[in-house]
Amino acid sequence: MFIIHTERLCLCALTYDEVVLLSKGRKEFEYALGFSESDIRLNADENFMGEFESALVGYVLPKLEEHAEHFAWYTHWLIVEKTLNLTIGGIGGTGLPDAEGQTMIGYFIDGKFEGKGYATEAVKGFLMWQFSNPDLKSIYADTPVTHIGSQKVLQKAGFAFEGPVEEGCRWRLKRSTFNV
Repeated sequence: MFIIHTERLCLCALTYDEVVLLSKGRKEFEYALGFSESDIRLNADENFMGEFESALVGYVLPKLEEHAEHFAWYTHWLIVEKTLNLTIGGIGGTGLPDAEGQTMIGYFIDGKFEGKGYATEAVKGFLMWQFSNPDLKSIYADTPVTHIGSQKVLQKAGFAFEGPVEEGCRWRLKRSTFNV
C-alpha cells in the first residue's frame, strides 16, 4: 500500500484487490486491512455513498486495470487518523494530468471529524504528492454551492474560485500559486 504521511493522517492508496474488497463492504475491508471499524456518516447528499460505491466499480476498477503502473493516480485513497487507526474519509483524483496538464480531485470526511482541519490536512498532503509530477500544471475540484465547509478547505489549500458548473462551484489551483 502506497502511503502519504501528514502530521495526523495517513493517506493510503488502495490497490486493485483492496478496491474490490472495499466494494464488497467496508466492515470486512477494514478488518482485513487491520483498521479500526469506522462508522462513516457524511453531511452530504443521501445518494453520495451509493454514487461512491458505483464509482469504485464503474470507474476506479477499470482505470486501475488500464493504468496499473500509475495506479495511485486513479485509485481511491483512504484518509486514516493515525492515533485511532480509523478511516475518517477518502480522497482521490481522476488520473494523470491530461493534455493540458490538469487533473481533478474529490474528497469526503466523516461528519464526526469535520471542522477539525482533517480535510485541509488531507487535501494539502495529496496536493504535495500530485505536484511532484512535473507535467501537472493545475488541479480543479467541484463543490456543491451549499458545501461551504468544503469550499473553505479548498481556499485554505490555495484554490481560487473559477466559476459555476453544473455540479455547483469550480475551484482551481495552479502550480504557480501552490504554497505548502
